Amino acid sequence: MLQKSNGRHKKVMLHPTGLSEQRQSIQDLWSEFNLGRTLFSQFPDYDRYIADLLCQLIRNKQTIVEYGCGDGVWLEYLAKLYPNKTFVGVEWNQTLMEYARDKRFKNLLNVKLYHEDATKFCVNCDCYFSFGVVEHFSNATDVIRAWTEYLSPNGFAVITVPNLLNTLYASERARIRVEDLLYKDEVVVEAYGFEQLWSHNTFVRKVMDAGLELLFFRIVDEIEERPLLAVAFKRSVKKKEVKK
Repeated sequence: MLQKSNGRHKKVMLHPTGLSEQRQSIQDLWSEFNLGRTLFSQFPDYDRYIADLLCQLIRNKQTIVEYGCGDGVWLEYLAKLYPNKTFVGVEWNQTLMEYARDKRFKNLLNVKLYHEDATKFCVNCDCYFSFGVVEHFSNATDVIRAWTEYLSPNGFAVITVPNLLNTLYASERARIRVEDLLYKDEVVVEAYGFEQLWSHNTFVRKVMDAGLELLFFRIVDEIEERPLLAVAFKRSVKKKEVKK
């Protein structure tokens, strides 16, 4: 069911089992982990790679959305670089949203923030990105599909998720033996309430099942966790020509 919010922003009721339904302690843990990060300091190689990638992709785009924007660190960086573009952040965590509004975007007029559950709120845009978010939703494919429906025909999506095949990291995250991870495509763990670790093939399949065509895929070696990254564009639906 779609509900109109205002103008270009839509609420999509997906009835997910995700972070928004977890207890308050999970929200506190999430905000503590994500609050107040400074780019190019703690993870300089990773940040430089992501910054260069996003700048290339949005150069000719006008409206850019981050789903699960946290405290707004990436939106702040991009909004300052491109003052004539519109940036939209969607974040469910109240602590992170308040920090973004008070500390990062007080004087930035080209940023709009929505304190909404990203599984239920979609924005018309030319590009969206989401870093380490969709793996926390049991219906991740449905969530990505909903976001993609509001992506412009020539739009791009950039998504990162944890890497199941980074076995030492995954073993620690899932608290199971490395050998028990072999030949698995998906593992559910209790990190931040609910999290799925996917193999490369599983992640790519979910992206494509959501109506996206993969442009490129890689393991981001610039950071110890070595997450999976997909850049994809919206699949076009060609109408059949009617012979006269």
